Amino acid sequence: MRLAILYCLLAIFLDNISAQSDFRPGYIITNSLDTVHGLVDYRSEIRNMKICAFKKAEGDSIHDFLPGEIYGYRFNSGKFFVSKKIQTKEFNDTVFVEFLLKGISNLYYYSSLSYSAYFIESKDGELMELKSRDVRFEKDGVEYDQKDNKYVGYLIYAFVDCPEMRKDIIRADLSHKSLIQLTRKYHDYKCGDDACVVYEKELPVLKIELKPTVGYAFTGLTFSDSELESVDFRVSSSPFIGLGLNFIVPRLNEKMSILINVAFNKDYFYGSTFHPNLYSYYHIHNSNLITSFSIKYTYPLGRFRPELFAGFFGNSIVKSNTDFYTEGIRNNIVFSTKDSPDIFRRFNGGLIAGLGVEYMLFGKRRAFSNFSYLFGRNTQNSEINTTFSSFRLATGITF
Repeated sequence: MRLAILYCLLAIFLDNISAQSDFRPGYIITNSLDTVHGLVDYRSEIRNMKICAFKKAEGDSIHDFLPGEIYGYRFNSGKFFVSKKIQTKEFNDTVFVEFLLKGISNLYYYSSLSYSAYFIESKDGELMELKSRDVRFEKDGVEYDQKDNKYVGYLIYAFVDCPEMRKDIIRADLSHKSLIQLTRKYHDYKCGDDACVVYEKELPVLKIELKPTVGYAFTGLTFSDSELESVDFRVSSSPFIGLGLNFIVPRLNEKMSILINVAFNKDYFYGSTFHPNLYSYYHIHNSNLITSFSIKYTYPLGRFRPELFAGFFGNSIVKSNTDFYTEGIRNNIVFSTKDSPDIFRRFNGGLIAGLGVEYMLFGKRRAFSNFSYLFGRNTQNSEINTTFSSFRLATGITF
């Protein structure tokens, strides 16, 4: 039952964070080219190209603008989106495109779940698609896949009146940096007096953060379908150390990331039972290496930044010692026995969810503290079932 509840909470969590608003200072430009300043909702790149959510001030009602209803919108000193009609073999719609560079030839970028491309706009307003496609061909009876680089030919055509750029065009690739440099160079060749305007906000393709961690774990263990079911094991409490890697794709969504954590700790579970003339003591020592994979949401603004995460974990039991003692009296004779059964499988798993806060220290350094809950229900050796639950408090620094 608890496992099903955790799955439901995970689904609700992912649905809620994907709809989280993040209004930042910016402005919209109407179709009559009037500028209206206010707050614009900052979401993922894909959503920003579908809709613009705008309000004039905090507390005001939100107005959703679709492509074509306004000329465009921009975050202050940040990304700039304009309405454009895209007509290609694969895509036909009016959308918001990211305005990367304004010059003699304008440069745009569009991305959705099924289609993405760059566009160069000529003086007469025609959009020329720059896109690489996968091409399959057969040679000597073997099929091969390769990239179609027709975009190089389109670039040569777009800059045909500037032959000195041919080598630069051949070396260009389909990336923001490469195409912005190329288009800016063309502008400088053809119009040295007026500088072009670059609107793109520099964002890395992938950002990896290192997060060393220390913390304390409170872990419970119960058994079912065995004689150990009646044993009430005490909660194990122990320190742990860990290391996290946080993978962020800022161009897709700077608030969402993939968090991989590895932590090591030792658990000690003690239990006992008593029957007339018979005492039993149970000692379990496990050394655990727990690896978790979570989707993490972090609110990106302010000194204190709340965070939520949820996902899955795997527990590799590096070492396990189980000692069961029995003492009793039989026929007025005191006796004792010891057994060391191999109970645990070497790998178990379950769900993890948590919440916390990051806070700025100095420069780009951030500290963090969080609380997490791990839950797993697994079948062990001899078909013994265990339920594992752990409350963990952690703190660390993000590099």
